[in-house]
Amino acid sequence: MVIRCLARHPPVEAPQGICYGQADVALAVGWEDFASQLAASLRKTGIRKLFASPLARCRIPAQWVAARTQCELRLDERLREISFGEWEMYPWDAIPRNALDEWAADLLEFAPPAGESGQELIARVTNFWNECEAGPSCAILSHGGPLRVLEALVAGKNVDLSVPAMPLGMVKLIP
Repeated sequence: MVIRCLARHPPVEAPQGICYGQADVALAVGWEDFASQLAASLRKTGIRKLFASPLARCRIPAQWVAARTQCELRLDERLREISFGEWEMYPWDAIPRNALDEWAADLLEFAPPAGESGQELIARVTNFWNECEAGPSCAILSHGGPLRVLEALVAGKNVDLSVPAMPLGMVKLIP
């Protein structure tokens, strides 16, 4: 699969400052505007296959887009956001500072309690990438973590989890 479009899900209803990772939070009002933009991009480029995370914030817009573009939709667990384990649905400022410092010092190897390390995220997204390398063009609708990995793989660069994530609701076409 040649990845020709990367999109990050639209804003969600989680309160500001909450760590939500793989928690299945609801979409914020107005998500249809994002879905319309993604559908228009797929029509413009002729992309006929859309892969998405099964979490509602990706799945719901992906189903909306697929129904209006006749794109084949495939939900893939490997496109889920990184698991923050016991940190999920807690305010970032309630997570012990020393734990956040440990994570920031080692984005690849550190994992929150019952969560996933950056290396584990990279491994599962790379596994998805390796299966998708050959074939027709496709679009991906996912989350900040997996999209960081995919952006690097598409560009032929090393993955750097410290780079800023695509903004929420962004659609990025790849020439």
